[in-house]
This record gives sequence, structure tokens and C-alpha cells, in this order.
Amino acid sequence: MRTKKMPKRKKRKKIEHGAFTKLASFTSNAIKEYKNNQKIKQQQLEKDLKKQEFSKLNLEKKELRAKEDNFKKQEEKLQIKFENLKLKERELELKDNELKTKENSLKEKELTFKFKAEEQKNKESDLKKKEKDLLIRSEEQNRKDVDLRVREDEQRQKELKETRRKRREQKLRDEKEQEKRNLEALKLKEWEEKFDREQKAREEQEKLKEEKLRMRERNRRSNDANFSDNSEEVAQQLEALDVENSSKN
Repeated sequence: MRTKKMPKRKKRKKIEHGAFTKLASFTSNAIKEYKNNQKIKQQQLEKDLKKQEFSKLNLEKKELRAKEDNFKKQEEKLQIKFENLKLKERELELKDNELKTKENSLKEKELTFKFKAEEQKNKESDLKKKEKDLLIRSEEQNRKDVDLRVREDEQRQKELKETRRKRREQKLRDEKEQEKRNLEALKLKEWEEKFDREQKAREEQEKLKEEKLRMRERNRRSNDANFSDNSEEVAQQLEALDVENSSKN
């Protein structure tokens, strides 16, 4: 009985030891996983904190920039106001100078007006004298104009008479010249007609000579039997040609 119980105890111890080992291993893994999760959470928390700090810093930077921009704008406005004040002071100085200048100018104008008034009086007296002189000169000029018109009319009449005389003389010269040209043209025409007649007469004489020569040639060629008849006929033809030529001339 004892020998049978001892092996059962060893088996039970082995089972308990294995279960403990598994439990220890599971517990160790769980602890490790928990630590890892905690570490990851810690890292994520640190990242989130860093992001929050970074976003907070960016927000603060933006606010600072906005404040700086606002401050610059305020400073620019103040500078503009300061410049405007300077411009207004300058404008006031310029207006003051302009007023002084206008006052001086008014004083000068008053003095000038007084001086011009005196000059105007002197000019009016001079104008009256000049008007009198002009009236006298105008009357003299009118008399001269009348005399000049009379002389011009006389001169025009003389020139008109002279022009008419020259026209008549020119007309006579033109008529004589035309008669001379007509006479020369008539003489030329007569000479041309005479030349044509003489030229025709010379041509007719040449033709007559040629005809006589042809007839004499024919007469030489004729035979002895008909020589007397042909000679008479030739003589009659030559006589007829001479009569015709003389009648044409």
C-alpha cells in the first residue's frame, strides 16, 4: 500500500509545479504587457502634452504678433497724426506768409494805383493834344487824298487814251502784217502752181521724147516696102504729140 501511494504524490507535485509555472509566466507576461501599455500611454501623454504646449506656444506667438501689429498700427497712426500736425503747422506758416505777402501787395497796389491815376491824368491831357493834332493831320490828309484822287483820275484818263491809241496802232500793224502774210501766201501758192505746171510740162516732154524714140525704133525695124507709109504715119503721130504738148503748156 505504501509503495503504491508514493508515486501519486510525485505526480501531484509535478502538476502543481506546472500550474504554478504557467501562472507565473502568465503573470509575468501580463505585467510586461501592462508595463508596455503604461509606457505607451506615458509616451502618448508626453506627445499630447508637447502638442498642447506647442499649440499654446503658437497661440501665444500669434497673440504676440497681433499685439505687435496693433502696436505698429497705433504707432503708424500716431506718426501720421504727427506728420499731419507738422503739415498743418506748415500750412499755417504758409498762410501767414501769404497774408503778409498779400498785405504788402495791397500796399504796393495802392501806391501803384495812385501813381497810375496821376499817369492817367497826364495821358488824358496828352490824348487831347494828340486828338487835336490828329484832327489837323486828318484834314490835311483828306485834302491830299482829294488831290491824289484827282491826279490819279487824270493819270488813268491819260493811260486810257494812250492804251486806246496803242491798240489802234497795234491793230493797224496787225492788219498790215496779215495783208503781208496773205500776199506772201498767195505768191507762194502761185509759185507752187507754176512749179507744178512746169514740172508737169517737163514730165510730158520726157514722155514725148520717149514716145518719139520708141516710134523711131519701130520705124527702123519696119521693112523697105512699108517704109514710106510708116514714115508718114510716124510724122503724123509726132505732129499730134507736139500739138497736144503745146496745148497742155
